[in-house]
Amino acid sequence: MIDPSRVLQPLDEAEDAIRRLKDYRTPEQLADAVRAVWLAVEHTLRLLLRSDRGAPDALRLAALSPVDLPTDRLIQGLRDRGLISIELGGLAHELEQAAQRAEAGQPRAADADVAQGAVDRLRAEVHALGEEPVRAAAHQTVSDRTLDEPAAPVPPPRRGRGLLVGVAVAVAGLVLVFLIIGRLADGTADAMDEAVADFRAGRLTEAEAGFRTVLERDPENVSALLYLARIHRRENRLDSAADRLREAAALAPEDADVRRELGHLFLQLGRAEEGIRQYRRAVELEPEQAANWLALIRALRAIDSPEADDWLRRAPPEVQAALGGPPAPA
Repeated sequence: MIDPSRVLQPLDEAEDAIRRLKDYRTPEQLADAVRAVWLAVEHTLRLLLRSDRGAPDALRLAALSPVDLPTDRLIQGLRDRGLISIELGGLAHELEQAAQRAEAGQPRAADADVAQGAVDRLRAEVHALGEEPVRAAAHQTVSDRTLDEPAAPVPPPRRGRGLLVGVAVAVAGLVLVFLIIGRLADGTADAMDEAVADFRAGRLTEAEAGFRTVLERDPENVSALLYLARIHRRENRLDSAADRLREAAALAPEDADVRRELGHLFLQLGRAEEGIRQYRRAVELEPEQAANWLALIRALRAIDSPEADDWLRRAPPEVQAALGGPPAPA
């Protein structure tokens, strides 16, 4: 059985570095945070494999040694054991590359998002593994139809026993409800993971089919709608992209990612002013997200707007660095 508190200890100890992913002020601070978070994520992944008592002894013994078990083999071992998802494996690879860039003094603003995404996903999946034995036992009860076995004759109930029986029946019913909900949620999460992996690999046809499957199960899944809009926009199916984004915006009007994607769509439609309005809203909603600033400033520059320099002066340092440095004083 996986002990989440033990496995996640490196992440808990790296909380300061994780926090700096959002509030860093210089590229150097970003580089330090990304490197520290990668070390914590890697250590957590190694503890996760070491904690799997069903893994071969040789694999478990090598788990904590980067020499005996390099990162690519570590991630493959975790995937083979079903301990992490395809998406988490991809995020770990991306984070390792970000840490290498940080080590070379070339961090990117997007590396903070990769690192935060890896941390969040890793926490969620380790906690899910910790709950797996309980869920497996409950699933076995349903599979064995233990709850459906005919009741054996019992003596007349004693006073108060009827209440206890009623409570037990109610609890059993709740267990079944939660099991059904859990299985549906797991299926949706798996479909989402596979669709995201296809999208990142450029398999857009497979990704679109996957996201549609997610929406059949969860029609209000904003992430699936957003990914479909991105696919349609890339394929120049702009009407379909607009439809998906209208749905997403209705469900999550304050989502910065939706607003930024709307901005991209308006620019592709040649409606720069409306796109810039969406980018401004994205910056207001998530000013710590470098992608929002970059989209806004690049769009303003594209129409030669004098506002571009004003926004660049207010932008985070890593955005200024990515766009050639802060403008000269007015």
